[in-house]
Amino acid sequence: KSPQERTTAALILQRFLEQPVPPGLLADLAGAEEAPYQSLLEAVAEGKRNRHVLLEYVAQMQEHPVDVAFMVLRLIDRLPPADEAELLRLIAHDARRPVAHAAIERLATAAAAPGGEACLRSLQTLVYSLLPEEAGLVERNLRKLQFSGRRYTPPPARGWQALLGPSDPSGYVSLWFVRHPSSVTAAAGDEPGAEDDGAWLGFILSLQGGILQFSGSEGMQRDFLPPPAAEGELVTVRAGGGQTTVLLAAPLDVGRWLVRQALAAHWSQSSPQPLPDEYTLYNDLLWQFAAPALPPTLAAWWERTANPLEQAAGGVSAAAVAAAAQALVAEPAMEGWLRWSLATWQNVKYRSQQAPEVPPGTLVSLLLRELGRMADHRLLLGAMAAGLRVQTLWYAIAGDAANAERAALLAQATVTLPITENPLLARLLERGLGSSPG
Repeated sequence: KSPQERTTAALILQRFLEQPVPPGLLADLAGAEEAPYQSLLEAVAEGKRNRHVLLEYVAQMQEHPVDVAFMVLRLIDRLPPADEAELLRLIAHDARRPVAHAAIERLATAAAAPGGEACLRSLQTLVYSLLPEEAGLVERNLRKLQFSGRRYTPPPARGWQALLGPSDPSGYVSLWFVRHPSSVTAAAGDEPGAEDDGAWLGFILSLQGGILQFSGSEGMQRDFLPPPAAEGELVTVRAGGGQTTVLLAAPLDVGRWLVRQALAAHWSQSSPQPLPDEYTLYNDLLWQFAAPALPPTLAAWWERTANPLEQAAGGVSAAAVAAAAQALVAEPAMEGWLRWSLATWQNVKYRSQQAPEVPPGTLVSLLLRELGRMADHRLLLGAMAAGLRVQTLWYAIAGDAANAERAALLAQATVTLPITENPLLARLLERGLGSSPG
């Protein structure tokens, strides 16, 4: 029998019949790489039904030395280009640069071959999902492919929607991406059964802290996904544990653009944590489309929030900033900010230490001075400013120009004023003091 037939028989005996195979029968196969190749073929076959199988395969490969990774890459070379695409895309995220670069180069070679469309797609998605150095290598390969006439055409983002939550004082936001099944979003020209399963990708991210959490799922039924909504509408979704939360239907590119900003922040850290494995598995769903960009009106809001507060004569008055803070803290979308205030009061002992006749304003001033003595208080202000910038976009998408104006003004003030003069912090602490139990 051929080495592949013998290896298959041995695998069946061991895996399904639990019968040991005498070593002598397979001794001459050592170094033939047939056993690992058979394992690879099984993973590819199962991976077409469940991509998690390929993720697990690559994770196991990464537990072994580099020479094992290159052996796997040699075995992948024997596959048709369509079967190489997903495995090489996952291996391109390997933290070992020689391995990642080898996977990228193989993707480029396969993308140039007949039937290499899936590899071209995988290569394109890596532009947005890899560290800048590796992404640069991908872009160079894509340019070479374009010169030879192989150009990637992004598909339309039909059925996809972003759902954006309000920010919190730490700058974090919940961001969901939903692909509705074609039975909901069918359009003229759709093939029967085309894109007939739903998908969900959930992030908790920050423009300063990067990606904190990610989870995703494919093959979801319509009943388990939020309903389609027009941009600017509020959508109530199940958040787990029997809880619900309210998210805002936003343009898909706004959500994808925010993820890119969070990724840039993640990679700029001195010792960034590895991104979640599930993000590696599912990020191609986001990055298969054209590069994201903010719509012009939202880009104008964003640019404005990056500028310091005007304090010169004729600029914004302190009264206007204070009025913006007073109005914004009463908004339902600022509920997370009020929770921060309540937690802050619970962590200090002013209420028990001060006499009952001490005015609340005095307690707030004392706490602001105490916060100003913290070594990392500038990190707190930076996170709040980042949260307010996202909150500005949130209100602008919702069509609430008045609150977008207030959030933008306070974002500018938060990076300009000392913490003891920050009107938003003062109003939040006042409300939190009044709402604290006891």
